[in-house]
Amino acid sequence: MNQNLNPLAVLDHPIYHRLLELLRLHRFATTTQLARLTSDGYATARSAVRQTLRHLNRLLKERLVLHLERRIGGWQGGSSASIWALTTRGLSALTGQTVRARNQAVSTSFLAHLLAITETRTIIDETVRPLPNTTAQIVAEPDCWRHYLGTGGQTVTVRPDLFVVVTGPDYQDHYFVEVDRDTENPARVIAACHRYQAYYATGAEQRQTGVFPITLWVVPHDVRREQLWHYITEQPDLDSRLFAVITAQQIAETITGGPPSNEYVRGGAV
Repeated sequence: MNQNLNPLAVLDHPIYHRLLELLRLHRFATTTQLARLTSDGYATARSAVRQTLRHLNRLLKERLVLHLERRIGGWQGGSSASIWALTTRGLSALTGQTVRARNQAVSTSFLAHLLAITETRTIIDETVRPLPNTTAQIVAEPDCWRHYLGTGGQTVTVRPDLFVVVTGPDYQDHYFVEVDRDTENPARVIAACHRYQAYYATGAEQRQTGVFPITLWVVPHDVRREQLWHYITEQPDLDSRLFAVITAQQIAETITGGPPSNEYVRGGAV
């Protein structure tokens, strides 16, 4: 193969670009997640998985992606997951630019967090796809982060895992999404909530879009949901209307119907 030729030039099917772009956005994804995210191009879910694996193996042969087999505790029952990531060569081929080497060495716990973010995005896509005249704009980190000046003049950053705008026939909902795996001390969650509220107080987001996104904490189970909501509502200086806590199983109903009743005005927070 001509070494000066962009390897994507010989992979002329648009699915290759789509898979690489998904891995660029989310860093890591399983075969099944990638198949679900691109399933609109296949007749059945089984066909999507089979063909996606074939495409990924072709990308692997071209050294555009790398493949991990990792057992992730708390991820799909602790089963072994077939995980994919973009290589430096893959990122360079995708962007057409020379890029610095990508460090894909991450801890198992952080990898599980990244996969949970990818899963959240996948569920949102799957929920919106069959809805008439409805779209979801999803921005991943760090592009979804926001910056503001703190009380001492220092730059403060709020770091959602995703920024999501769901646009329906007669509504538009805005969310900052935080994926929580029940590994953080609730005090750190509350500290993050204070940063979101301080950003809300600047009015910067509202000036751009007319609304402030509700911060949606996505947690793994009801016990954690009740714990975090208790901590949020018990803080006298936090406006709980800016936040909602849901389980991963509630993502679809939240996207279609809005977050749990919390004095929420459809379109964003109050």
